[in-house]
Amino acid sequence: MSSIKKLVCRKRQGVVLIISMIFVLIFSALAVSMASLSGTNVQLATNQHKVNSALDAAQSGLECGKYLVATVVGLESTGDNTVSVDQANTVWTTFCQYVQDTALDGQTVPAPTRFTDSTGSGDQLITSSINFASTDAAFEMRFYRYDSDPCTIKLQSTGTDREVTKQIGMNMAITKDNEVLKYAIASRGKMWVTQNSTIHGPIFSTWNKPEWGAPVEATADTTVEGSINTVLAIADLENENIQLETLDANNNPVFDEYGNRVYSEADTVQGAHEGINYEVSDSDMPGMNENDYDTSSYASICTDIPAASTTREYFPHLAGDYSQPRASWSKAYDRNVYENQTFTNAKLPKGRHALFRNCTFEGVLFIETKESYQDSTSQTNNVRFENCTFNGAIVTNVPSSTNHWSWWTRNVLYFTGEATFDNTSSMQETTILAPNFNVNLGNTGALDEGGGNVLTGAVIGGIVDVRGNAEIYGTIISMYDTSAHPRGYVTNIGAADDGGSEGDVYSGGTISITPSADQLLPSGITSPIVIQPQQNTYSEGL
Repeated sequence: MSSIKKLVCRKRQGVVLIISMIFVLIFSALAVSMASLSGTNVQLATNQHKVNSALDAAQSGLECGKYLVATVVGLESTGDNTVSVDQANTVWTTFCQYVQDTALDGQTVPAPTRFTDSTGSGDQLITSSINFASTDAAFEMRFYRYDSDPCTIKLQSTGTDREVTKQIGMNMAITKDNEVLKYAIASRGKMWVTQNSTIHGPIFSTWNKPEWGAPVEATADTTVEGSINTVLAIADLENENIQLETLDANNNPVFDEYGNRVYSEADTVQGAHEGINYEVSDSDMPGMNENDYDTSSYASICTDIPAASTTREYFPHLAGDYSQPRASWSKAYDRNVYENQTFTNAKLPKGRHALFRNCTFEGVLFIETKESYQDSTSQTNNVRFENCTFNGAIVTNVPSSTNHWSWWTRNVLYFTGEATFDNTSSMQETTILAPNFNVNLGNTGALDEGGGNVLTGAVIGGIVDVRGNAEIYGTIISMYDTSAHPRGYVTNIGAADDGGSEGDVYSGGTISITPSADQLLPSGITSPIVIQPQQNTYSEGL
């Protein structure tokens, strides 16, 4: 009999229990970790909410500060191009009192105090804490300026939400109002843009007589790299059967399927542009009214130019011939002739009607005329410059506006040939300051090949016409009130004949105008002192 072997298997009792306990421990640890993480997330979210709330409060404080500087009243005006220390001190005192009187949210604002920090010493005004949106968030504004820079007010806004604090800041400049300089061209009359002209910025016409024509006309070969602005409403233009652009039934501009602007033959603006704004307020913009001007300070530094031999010319003249009248009503002028001379801080007495040939001007050239306009050769100045160099500024008296048709033939600055403008003087803000003068850049006869004009700074006249080849780095301001003249005396940028001026139809030439809003408004233009936020100085975490 064979033997039988018995296999015995050991029982592994308790293994499952141990494994189960291990899993329980693992999941318990995970649960605890998740609960802890969830609590951390809640705390992080709470902290981030406080940070955001504090930053929002600081932003609100900054906006309140900008509101206060924009609405302060009682600031004086100045005819100088910069603000003096005394004027800046007066602005600071007026502004502090205004903030105290305004008492935002009913909070009392303490009186200004002195301070000293690592940068220097100065004055400061700190508002009381103002609640923002909830009882936990608030902001406080600190306005301060250093003795070393009295024309800069610094705004520091501190926002808090319980223990969290955020600070932001921005500088505010005490300066002259120079709103007009944001435009490439600003005109009180009609404006025509032709002859391959490129305008590197917005343009603005305050012409309000649609019954006498459209405020702006532009040919298809022109470009306005900015908006076209008019004080007129669409309805005002429609009542006179005028349309600046093609609009749909909702008065929106029409574009094709490719996004290109649609033009029609009836559009007075045929050139490229970035949109037309209607009913734009001019809000008494400084520089657009003759009462804004006082140029006497320039005259005071100049000495009279002696008389010289004369030659007879006409204005307007026959094309290509200055010695022949264009029409029976052309004015004859016996011009004092100056050739190959250099003038420094010189004044041309009224009635000289000079012809300057190949002359150079340093500092100021002051052109005198009778300030109470008179249709008289002896009381006005019609001046022609031929191939001259200007290393400073041309400035004139301010003749009063008149309804007499002859005004544009009497007080005239007329540039022919090639004018070189290289302003190396201390008056960088202007090259031509000739309120209520007829200013003509470029030939009014046949265009000389190669003739060109390059100007930097504001070009200011009663009516400014630019023809031929010209580059202007600044703003053209045509400030003569033409509303009493049916012709409108057009600000003419290009080759068009406006029918009432000295121009013929030209061929050739290119015109470029580039404004600079950062330039100073020239001395001689009275404008309000303002406190202007400097957006590029915004900073966080002060």
